Amino acid sequence: MKQLLQEIIELLQGDLPRLAASFNPPATEEALRKAEAELGFDLPAELRELYLIHNGEKDGGPGLFFGLPFLSFEDMLAEWRIWIDLEQYAMGMEHHSVPADWIKEQYINRYWLPISKDWGGNHLGIDLDPADKGLKGQVINFGRDEEVKYVIALRVSQLLQFIRDTVKEGNYSVHREEDDYISWSFGKDGAVHFLDVIRRMALPVLEPIGQASGVQDVNVWFDGLDNGWKERIMEASGSPEEFLRAKQLRFIRQGLTDITPLGQCRDVRELVLSVNEIRSIEALSGCKQLKILYLVKNPVSDLRPLQSLEHLQKLIISGTAVTDVSPLRSLPKLKVVDVQNTQIRDFTPLKSIKSLRALEISGPDAEQLRSIAELHQLKELTISGFGEITEGDLAVFGKLVNLRKLELEGVALPNMQFVEKCQKLHELTMKDSAVEDISALAKLENLQSLELSGCPDVGMLKELARSASLSKITASFPQFALLKDCFDRAIDFSAITGGMTEEEQDIWHEYLDRVRG
Repeated sequence: MKQLLQEIIELLQGDLPRLAASFNPPATEEALRKAEAELGFDLPAELRELYLIHNGEKDGGPGLFFGLPFLSFEDMLAEWRIWIDLEQYAMGMEHHSVPADWIKEQYINRYWLPISKDWGGNHLGIDLDPADKGLKGQVINFGRDEEVKYVIALRVSQLLQFIRDTVKEGNYSVHREEDDYISWSFGKDGAVHFLDVIRRMALPVLEPIGQASGVQDVNVWFDGLDNGWKERIMEASGSPEEFLRAKQLRFIRQGLTDITPLGQCRDVRELVLSVNEIRSIEALSGCKQLKILYLVKNPVSDLRPLQSLEHLQKLIISGTAVTDVSPLRSLPKLKVVDVQNTQIRDFTPLKSIKSLRALEISGPDAEQLRSIAELHQLKELTISGFGEITEGDLAVFGKLVNLRKLELEGVALPNMQFVEKCQKLHELTMKDSAVEDISALAKLENLQSLELSGCPDVGMLKELARSASLSKITASFPQFALLKDCFDRAIDFSAITGGMTEEEQDIWHEYLDRVRG
């Protein structure tokens, strides 16, 4: 590690003379042990070795990592603390790992150590909690704008070796600012952000994993496409090569009927094909890394081409001609399914998908509700309207014992007794709905959040004050006025639905000031 650093410094002495002077003195063993105590785990050996050589860079240095600074361990801890405070938002779904299954697909992970930053909330980091195929200590990107996370290097020393080799090849640019500040970046294209560069690089550096495209000759393949697809590809990605490597592709309202070219996008993770004329999705069987798929308002009916997509987690097929969801039963990671405005009658094939977390449906009748009630693994359920049902038909909700979030839209109900057995219910949202008697919600021991949006006709509201768990209510001003003094504790009424007069705003602000004071 020390030799690599010294070689980088010497090679850049002519163009970046300030680099050598920008490094801090070594960290002490005592300081590192104190940092490890706060982290709750040991620093990886290579990172510890690096800090014992130099404790990062001073502010204003040219940035060891192609213009991005090597953070002192004090600064690393400061950045880490910020992310830990946001740890409750560590969700997956819209986050992608490249290669697949190497990085846990989360927004935040306390075992990602930020070793550099870009002052915009993004980092180079050391991953100490990799996914199944990853390596502990791999170098990754993460942060506010980093939905796609890449394994940049298998370890810190390989990143330093890559920097040294890049400098030897002269494949970098130096930038001199008006205030005599000097920085540098990877490549000959000028001041390009290194976190943007990695999206086009063969990664991990030194030991790249080849692209998954099955195209032998890209130019021949591209020349064989019709003009419509050629235009789409160039508009979406800028080149055929970038299209075949794309991780996210969106083709909305483009009149698509034939999606054969997408079958060569073997590494695409998120594909949005909403509002087209697609009947066959056979080509998608080649998109082996696909994680999120939108097929909204397409005449597609056959889901069998999706059976082999083992990474698929989110499927939106609302407004399609699909009637059979049995092909989905083989998808081991499927978490979210939206089947609103479809003619699907039987949902029991989804029962075998242990990972299934959320379902969105519309207008279910009694038969459909019975099949949905078999999905005991569901944690989130959204229902827009009911079909032909009776009050007794709603009793099947009692089987959804793991339900934590329920959203109802456009429904009219006599009461809420049907959720009394859903004792894990944490959040209930009602939109444009009416309930004659809402008092049953007071019996839910874990209900914390209630939202009433566009629901002026809700009876027995004051009975909610008997709830021992409710902490947040979002409602109209009249409902807020009715409830604000009913509870024996402060309730979060920080959001009001609908408008308010100036006088009503004064009353609302007075309440907020009082409970916050």
